[in-house]
Amino acid sequence: MPIVLNGTTGDISGSSLTGISTGKILQVKQFAKSDTVSAQPGSSFADISGFTTTITPSSSSSKILVMVMINASGNDTTALRLLRGSTNILLGDTVTNKISVAAGIYSGNSSTGTNYYGGEMNTLVKLDEPGVDTELTYKMQWRASNGSNTLYLNRNTSDTSQYAMRTVSTITLMEVAA
Repeated sequence: MPIVLNGTTGDISGSSLTGISTGKILQVKQFAKSDTVSAQPGSSFADISGFTTTITPSSSSSKILVMVMINASGNDTTALRLLRGSTNILLGDTVTNKISVAAGIYSGNSSTGTNYYGGEMNTLVKLDEPGVDTELTYKMQWRASNGSNTLYLNRNTSDTSQYAMRTVSTITLMEVAA
């Protein structure tokens, strides 16, 4: 059945719509990190080197849709946080003796764990309301459950096996008119 709008039948172009001031995508920024990073951040959170991007909203009322696809691995547990500047913007509940994070990766600490031969992909989505029209920096942080564990971005733990691979991680930012 054809679409009829204001007495006109046929395809509708978004460019012909008027009177809509919210929900429009005003700009899109994407950063793709394809090189590998390894770190031993210990039991404190640390920035993932080079995994950051910026956007400057055109209005302080705009919202920023943040979408992160991250491929990480490590022995044991890797905790991930999403930040705007130094502010955590996506965290689980605060519970005594628990780490509040955006996502966590567990891979058994042995050559049979999933991260030994393949990394774990996590997708994070957050509609952020920063309330400013100045440059914003979004980044990821990580930490290991065991301070001596090495964490990896865009590669699996066993980089010398026949299953070694390289992946890509991305941060996509979309300014949404509010």
